[in-house]
This record gives sequence, structure tokens and C-alpha cells, in this order.
Amino acid sequence: MLFIADNLQITRPSVARAFAAEDASFFIELARSMAKAGADAIDINTGPLPKNPRKAMTFFVDAVQEGCSLPLCLDTVNPLAMEAGLARACHGRPIINGVSLEPSRFKAMAGLARRFDADIIAYLLTPEGRVPSDSDTRLAIAANLFAGLCDEGVLPGRIIVDPICPPLAWDEGPAQARAVLETLRLLPEVLNFPVRTVAGLSNLTSGLPAPANARPALQSAYLALLCQAGLSYALLDIFCKEPVNVARACAALLKPGVFSWEIF
Repeated sequence: MLFIADNLQITRPSVARAFAAEDASFFIELARSMAKAGADAIDINTGPLPKNPRKAMTFFVDAVQEGCSLPLCLDTVNPLAMEAGLARACHGRPIINGVSLEPSRFKAMAGLARRFDADIIAYLLTPEGRVPSDSDTRLAIAANLFAGLCDEGVLPGRIIVDPICPPLAWDEGPAQARAVLETLRLLPEVLNFPVRTVAGLSNLTSGLPAPANARPALQSAYLALLCQAGLSYALLDIFCKEPVNVARACAALLKPGVFSWEIF
């Protein structure tokens, strides 16, 4: 399992302030810290960027790439910002985060993935943008989305499926969390392809207030289950050590070969 750090989110006050002040040094140092903490890629979550989208995304990408040489996962619904970020990304293959069956986004993001030969995260959402309630619906959406992206010229190996990790605070949160695990286990068989997968771990504990240690404990337990189900990437807070260490331990237990403490 690889880690995509989700610490650079425009909704975080410190990130928003640094962006408003055009403080590149903040993002350079943040990128260095995420790389040092063990990230394999960095998610740049800029939101919609309604004003000067190209300039704004270029600012983020340049600052992060000055801080580290990790691949970038570009997280915006603005196709102009996405295009600018993809054109600027130079460390490894970038990831488009992401696309769904929603008509307003599908062709634009699929076209960018094809043009830049980028990886693309495919959200298992209904065409109306709703989260499915069970694994059967998720798998049906996965088949349609996978076929649609391939029809648009996206190579199957560039697609990363996100089954959408639900908040446990939802009425059917725990049941949906189990449905995600079932979806991950069945995806390769349904798609007849060893597709890669990703899950946003922080979604699991979003919503209602929780005791101090509850979030990392729940995230760690669920991440172990995701690892067993075959998850490829975890999108998470790379500075929260408990889930990261659990994922590393799971990988060491599941992979063949001689055990080594070097994973920690």
C-alpha cells in the first residue's frame, strides 16, 4: 500500500492563509515535511479555484515541487486549473483527482488524462453525484465508468478506482464501510483487470465530534481491513502515525519473503 498525503487542503485555515498571502515558503516546507513523514505522493486539494485558476494551480505545483520530488495528485474540479497543473508537474506520473459519471466533468477530465498520459481516480458515484448504498451498485458503476474511460482513450492501467469511503456518522455508515471492502475484493474479477484502488481514509471519521483517540484508532482498524481487501493507495493525514504504522505492518505481514523491521 502506498500513501498519498492529504495535508495540503485549501479548507485548512493555515493553507488558506498561506495561499492568500502567496507564501510559497509555507508550501515548500509542508512538502518537505510530508515527504520526510513517508508520503509516496502529495494531494494538492485546491478546491474549485474560481479566480485565476491557471495561475493559482501553477503556484501550488511549483511550490510543492520545490520542496520535494514526489508525484502529485491534483485535486480540483476546475479543468483549467487541472490542465495547468498537469502541464507543470514534472516528478513521476501525476494523478487526476478525479472523475465520475457526472456528465459535467467526465469528458473534460478523461480528455486531460488521455492528453497528459496521467493516472486518473474514478469515483464510484451515481451520475447525480450520490454515494451508492451497497457493493452491487458500486460494482455496476465501476464497470460503466471503467468502460467509459477506456472508450475515451484512457488506458486501463491509468485508472485508479475510489469506492468512496463513507463517514461512520452516516445512518448506514458502518454497513457502507463494509460494502467498500466487498467492492475492493470483487473489482478485479468484475472488471477482468487488476485495477488499482484508492480510499480517502479521513472520510471515515468526518462528521460528528469524537473522543481524542477514537479517530486514529478507527482509521487504523479500517486501514488494516482495506489492506487485506487489496487497497493500492491510502489518501490520509501522513502526520498521523498510528494508521501509517498499521498499514506498514499489514504490508509486511501480507507480502511474501523475509520479514524486516526496516518497514518502520
